[in-house]
Amino acid sequence: MKTTLAREYAHPDKQYADAAGNAQVLPNGDMFVGWGRALSISEFAHDGELLFDLRSEYENKTYRAFRFPWSGKPDERPAVAAERTSAHEVRLYASWNGATEITSWEVLAGTNQLEPLSSVPRNSFETAMVVHTTDRHVAVRAKDRSGRVLGTSAAVEPRT
Repeated sequence: MKTTLAREYAHPDKQYADAAGNAQVLPNGDMFVGWGRALSISEFAHDGELLFDLRSEYENKTYRAFRFPWSGKPDERPAVAAERTSAHEVRLYASWNGATEITSWEVLAGTNQLEPLSSVPRNSFETAMVVHTTDRHVAVRAKDRSGRVLGTSAAVEPRT
């Protein structure tokens, strides 16, 4: 039998896998390479250009690397902190560590039963917002781009 080299992905620093490396062809034609015991991961364009290069610490050793779409869905509820800034105004801070699908936060307010009050786009790890309400409790709902509710925080009484 005879083999022919079809393509080669050479690391510019002469990186190689002496044991346990792997390679994954990505949907766009790029090559994702785990350099095994060398504790490195690289991504190459189809033409061999190095696009991404990671060097890991020894305590994070792995012998294979793969790249797949990932979506974070935390087990805990979203978090909210609220502060009453005047008799009719509340400043809220909403976050949900690890959640990747949030596109907006809906603010809920009420005394006995919470009702939707307003909605704001998520703009960072912790989204700040101001609402006008005299209600005793507030909470937030995380929503995805289609408006589906991903999670709701506990109701809190704004601190003064």
